[in-house]
Amino acid sequence: MVTERYIDRLLAPIRRRITGMLTRAIVTDLVEDLQRQNLQVKMHADESADNIERFQNYGISSVPPAGSEAILAALGGSLSGLVAIAVEDKKYRPKGESGDVFLYHLEGHKIRLTKDGKILVTATDVIFEVANSFTIISPETLIQGPLHVTGGISTDLGIYAVSGITSDSVVTGSDLSANNISYLGHTHNDAEGRPTTTPQ
Repeated sequence: MVTERYIDRLLAPIRRRITGMLTRAIVTDLVEDLQRQNLQVKMHADESADNIERFQNYGISSVPPAGSEAILAALGGSLSGLVAIAVEDKKYRPKGESGDVFLYHLEGHKIRLTKDGKILVTATDVIFEVANSFTIISPETLIQGPLHVTGGISTDLGIYAVSGITSDSVVTGSDLSANNISYLGHTHNDAEGRPTTTPQ
C-alpha cells in the first residue's frame, strides 16, 4: 500500500537536490592564479567548501575581498558541482540613480556612467598606458590645474593660439612649436630692428 509517508521518503532526495540547487555563502578566501578564479566559502550551518569555480562575464574580472557574499549553484543538483554565479560585497557598492552603471573598488575609486552621456572618474591617480597614440576628439578640452608635459608639444594653429600655456605649465626635454615656429628657436626684432636672442 502506497502511503503519503512512503511518497515523502521517495521524494526526499529529489527535494534535497532542488532546495540545495541555490544557496548563499560567505567568501573566506580565493585562488587567483588559475585560469578560472576559485573560491573558498562558508555556507549555512558553518559548512565550508573549497575550489568553488567562480564564473564571471566576459571582459570583466574582479577579485572580491574576504567577507563578500556569494550565490552558489549546484550543477545537476549535486553539492560536488557547486559554482559561484554572483559575488558582491554590499559594504562597498556605490549608490547611484536609475540607470547608473559603476565600476568600483573597495577603496572608493570608481568609474560612473550616468544619464546624459556623462562618465565620471573618481581616483587619486589616473594613468593611461598607450602603445601607439592617444586621441581626444572634443570641441573643447578643459584642464583645471597646472599642465606638465615631458615631451614636445605641437599644434596646427598659430603661436598665439597657445598663449594659454602659462608659467604654471612645464615643458621639458623638447621644444614647443606652433605652426612650425619653434618657441625655443624663434627670434624677434627689437626697436632698432636688430634680432633678439632666443628665449631662455
